[in-house]
Amino acid sequence: MGFSAPRLAITRWLAFPGCDTPAELHPALLGTLFGTLTVFFAALVNSVLVTGVVAFHEGSAPFIGWFVVEVAICTARLAVLAVSLHRAGRGRSTPTDLHLWMSVLWALSIGYGGFITITAGDWVSTVIVCLSSAAMAGGACLRNYAAPRFVVLLLTCNLVPCCLAAILSDQPALLVLLVQTPLFMVGMTAGAFRLNRALVATMQAESAMVHLALHDPLTGLLNRTGLEQGFAGRAGDALCYIDLDGFKRINDRYGHAAGDGLLQTVADRLRQVAGPDALVTRIGGDEFVVIAADHDNHSAIALGNDIAAVLREPHAIAGDLVVSGASIGIAVHDGGVRPLADLMARADRSLYRVKAMGGGARLADPERQDELLPF
Repeated sequence: MGFSAPRLAITRWLAFPGCDTPAELHPALLGTLFGTLTVFFAALVNSVLVTGVVAFHEGSAPFIGWFVVEVAICTARLAVLAVSLHRAGRGRSTPTDLHLWMSVLWALSIGYGGFITITAGDWVSTVIVCLSSAAMAGGACLRNYAAPRFVVLLLTCNLVPCCLAAILSDQPALLVLLVQTPLFMVGMTAGAFRLNRALVATMQAESAMVHLALHDPLTGLLNRTGLEQGFAGRAGDALCYIDLDGFKRINDRYGHAAGDGLLQTVADRLRQVAGPDALVTRIGGDEFVVIAADHDNHSAIALGNDIAAVLREPHAIAGDLVVSGASIGIAVHDGGVRPLADLMARADRSLYRVKAMGGGARLADPERQDELLPF
């Protein structure tokens, strides 16, 4: 489920998770601003309940009006959230700017309620509203810490009006809010930034673990698990099964470090010749698999020929120019249900026929003669 990035510059700035946050994590962090639904619904129910009770207790127009506005804002927030979740689930753009600014409007409504309650001088209503306001400020911090700047804005809208009301009030004791509120805001803001850093660090660790699980640590290519997850299984997928020729001889003569360097060079060359959309995989030892989409038999053979040519280019090892070719078996997904294991098996059979004949590239096609292309 993906949510659209904010469109307005000010909203993008508010939702920005931090300068040292990797760009690939930004979409996931943005998604957290739509999550924590338990906190979201609890805050809505609490704000409507509190404003309703205070409006009933006070019975005056400002409080009744506040209750009506609060119900309207909460209803609108629910609608915007529902639309956002629905559209995100279908891969469509989401009203992210509206979702965030509705939260700001809600915080302003809470701040307005604190202002009119304190200036009214009713201690019952003041206790109820101020306790609720502090609790909802904490909830806003907990729910939005992926965007610390946004948290600061919500806290300001929620709590600063209470400070202004304390100044206008005829109760000197309320001036303690001028000390208490800034300290509270500083603590909550610092907590939001710390939670943000912890969240980013956790997501980075998870991303690294996923990468390690799907990639070969030596070459950075996909491993067998990554290949299985990335395989689309569409007609036109061409699979090239590649085995390096003479790799053991080179490894024995120049050492394992040189052999590792050769494998890394092979990986780089395969990436270049296969293109950015291909799946390039090291499945073990000196065996590689390349899967490229939208190929027929002839273009698959051409791809195999290109791979063979680029792998025959000399490698510089310990001052020597070493040539290491490759044997390549090719299979093309020709429609129907054809799992990866089937294509791998067909290409593997062709690969071993090629190796028995001294090298080359061969297409595995049950409907025609296998075609041998020399290097």
